[in-house]
Amino acid sequence: MKRKIVIATAVTALLIGGGTATAFATSDDDAKPATSAITLDEATTAAVKSAPGTVTGAELDDDEPTWEVDVYGKDAKWHDVDVDAATAKVTGEHAQDDEDDRAPKSTKVTMSEAAKAALTAQPGTLTSIDLDDDGGWEAEVRSKDGKEHELTVDGTTAKATPEKDDADDSDRADDADDNDSD
Repeated sequence: MKRKIVIATAVTALLIGGGTATAFATSDDDAKPATSAITLDEATTAAVKSAPGTVTGAELDDDEPTWEVDVYGKDAKWHDVDVDAATAKVTGEHAQDDEDDRAPKSTKVTMSEAAKAALTAQPGTLTSIDLDDDGGWEAEVRSKDGKEHELTVDGTTAKATPEKDDADDSDRADDADDNDSD
């Protein structure tokens, strides 16, 4: 009997907690997606004027009309530069010196070229682009229907390919686990 009470209590707690998480997760769905009046190139140009170096990533913040630009500075420090998405003015910048961070790999394809390739492969609004550890680019594009698409852009050829959906892989793995006999 005690075991049933414990299980019922655990299930109730899980359901209450799950409902709370769902409420938080869906509350952002009503938020208007961020847009930018300036181009990615204008944002990165402003960031490099503030923190000279190599731009390795940029993301359009959903909460504020701001581009968050990552710059590996000539001073061998990582700089996070916030650029107003309406005016291209730098609104904040801070540097961090982390011994674990290494200089980014060089790539033949610039961020601008990678962004163009991603938008050609998936039309919409570029919301994020980052240099990955292999010297390629990872881009996120929001299509006109509001769906987010992740793409990988080859750092040598600028070929953009959609990333495989992780949810499909986990569903298949769950299905395989269900078929396993213990």
